[in-house]
Amino acid sequence: MEQVALTGKRESEGVPAHGLLDAVLGRPIYTADQIPDGALWVRAVRSRYAHALVKRIDTSRALRTPGVVTVLTAKDIPGHNLCYALLPDRPFLATDKVRCLTDPLALVVAEDEVSAARGIEEVEVEYEPLPEVTDMLEAIKPGAPRLSKRGNVLNHYKVRKGNVKKGFSESDVIVAESYTTPVQDAVPVETECAFAVPRADGHIVVTGTIQNPFHARNIVSDILWVSPENVDVVVPIIGGTFGAKSDESSLDVSAMAALATLKTGRAAAAIYRRDESALGHSRRHPSVVKWKVGATKDGVLKAAEIVFYFDTGAYASSGPLVLSRGLVHATGPYEIPNVKVDGYLVYTNNLTAGAFRGFGNPQVLFAAESHIDVLAEKLGIDPLELRLRNVLKTGSTTATGQVLVEPVSLQECLLKVADTMGRKMGQYSTQGPWKRGRGIAAVYHGNSLGIEGLDKTSAVVTCRPDGTFRVKVGFTEYGNWSSANIGKIAARYLGVSPSRVVMERVETDRVPDSGGPFASRSTLMGGNAVKIAATKLRKRIETVAASKGRTIRSEDDLVEFARTGLAEEISEEAEFTLPECDFDGKKGSGVPYHQYTYGAVGVEADVNTETGVVRLNRVVAAFDVGNAIDRDSVVSQIEGAVTQGIGFGLTEDFVMGKHGIRTADFANYLVPTSADLPSIEVIVVENPSTGTPLGTRSIGEPPIEGPGPAIANAVRDATGVRVHSLPVTAQKVMESLKGWQS
Repeated sequence: MEQVALTGKRESEGVPAHGLLDAVLGRPIYTADQIPDGALWVRAVRSRYAHALVKRIDTSRALRTPGVVTVLTAKDIPGHNLCYALLPDRPFLATDKVRCLTDPLALVVAEDEVSAARGIEEVEVEYEPLPEVTDMLEAIKPGAPRLSKRGNVLNHYKVRKGNVKKGFSESDVIVAESYTTPVQDAVPVETECAFAVPRADGHIVVTGTIQNPFHARNIVSDILWVSPENVDVVVPIIGGTFGAKSDESSLDVSAMAALATLKTGRAAAAIYRRDESALGHSRRHPSVVKWKVGATKDGVLKAAEIVFYFDTGAYASSGPLVLSRGLVHATGPYEIPNVKVDGYLVYTNNLTAGAFRGFGNPQVLFAAESHIDVLAEKLGIDPLELRLRNVLKTGSTTATGQVLVEPVSLQECLLKVADTMGRKMGQYSTQGPWKRGRGIAAVYHGNSLGIEGLDKTSAVVTCRPDGTFRVKVGFTEYGNWSSANIGKIAARYLGVSPSRVVMERVETDRVPDSGGPFASRSTLMGGNAVKIAATKLRKRIETVAASKGRTIRSEDDLVEFARTGLAEEISEEAEFTLPECDFDGKKGSGVPYHQYTYGAVGVEADVNTETGVVRLNRVVAAFDVGNAIDRDSVVSQIEGAVTQGIGFGLTEDFVMGKHGIRTADFANYLVPTSADLPSIEVIVVENPSTGTPLGTRSIGEPPIEGPGPAIANAVRDATGVRVHSLPVTAQKVMESLKGWQS
């Protein structure tokens, strides 16, 4: 099956997407499994400095290294030397300056991996080091080294509602605190990789771990200076991404392989090692969030003033969109009449931050949900009760002035978690120094692109004369069950069993451009487009059958007519578009998203007051998914996101050294495993959304946002001290305890 793409031959019916069973059985379905024999290896020469002028690049010794075929630098790029997710501020190969350790300066193309590694060591680069800026709050001060022509503040977004000064004057209690969150790495099990193969017709086929295939095609064509129609991007199943492969690393490996193929006329592959993957892909923006809130003595929120900063690293990546999403969620899921929010995206010489599951919300919601507990303690009100009094409800007005007309189920989700865990908070002695506490956090998450751009998706559904149906949609499969779910949707509206529906593999010259599978939009957008196309196709088949005196009442009738009544395949294409959001970015007001997902996460934890160790006993997550297309996939998505949120809240600590990452592998970067976690109790809530034909709400991202603040709140409940920064490590707990006791 894979050889079709490698030899340039095309099957008219396309290639089926791999199924979940293929992954479970360990079949060769991933990119690295399919690299053709004899392909060249491509490795990048990376910068030794986070900030420096490049005075000279000498490749002569590398070119004399046995096994090295060629060494490519910026002068070998026929097109634009740009490789970027959003803003054209990032060169594909650095020339006169480097801004972080990720920056590649040359590509060594060799016969094998060992020769490529040796060639890298022989490339000589002469640098003139420049002052480095690694603290984002220092970067915005006057006199800081200027990292871009526009300055070190890339974006400043704001939200304004009511009169904050008046709101604070009406408040009986005002509380102000600061919170910080760290870099979080995606660490997908499969590292970034791609290979390119030349076709006899002059086309180049790029196969890789590419979450956004059409964007990759356009970037590659710009770098090679060829028409996009001459580049075909093929995406097998992807072994995890969490956002990293929707950003610039997948573009890098695609362009590296394609440029090597263009220059040599041979197949070429670029495969990141684990440490190179950690260096090369985007990660979660570290943040500083300053929260000030005012409330009446009976717990009614009156005003909130919030300032937050995201460190985007050396380049913009997806940062402006991450900032905008964080901005409109910064007040948390609460109705507050007077709001002032300012968000800043800051350039530094740190590694680039970009797309990551949750997309800015885990940072701001950690601050919001921690601060609500701080306020509750100040007021002497139970944290759950304070939330129930102020959370958004149907008909509430958000911080941006949006009136929520769809069902809002935050109270329902909070109560389900509280009732499952037991509502009473407070210290519970277990044994010796161990103290038990409970924490809860509410979550809301705007779905699809919203203010990030007009959102539309196309899909094609085809009936073939053998009685099977093919679905073409441009969404890659990376473990989110999207292919299986979209196939089930097609089957439901065609009126056939799912076994008769074949999802085609994503190939840019065969499937429609559906937009990338980011923003938890695969089922929301792709599923609705497929529903429309499948419904149209079913009606068309019924019309054709009626014209021939036949009636279709059952699946058997449909299959029999396809086999005997259709001389050729017939297709229907449909486009599903969400209404454009009416949002004024300058005023920070309007409708940022048409639909939201609501939920709550509760945590019970034991804390050792002698060592600071935090041990989770119980995690409960309740989320409103609207309409569950496949309950198993919904539960698995919630479990996975909650697990990743626990890592963000408790164990994952990304540490940089002077010349590299100290936590670049699984031995040092501690993602939680099944041995570290209790079972996650998932409560699936269903209040169908009125905003889409299927009634679904996105669920891939929202559950990651609750565990961090819930853990911090549980530690406070157990010990009486609050940790204001994630992860909540034993060291931080002990430092807080010592400060409290003194």
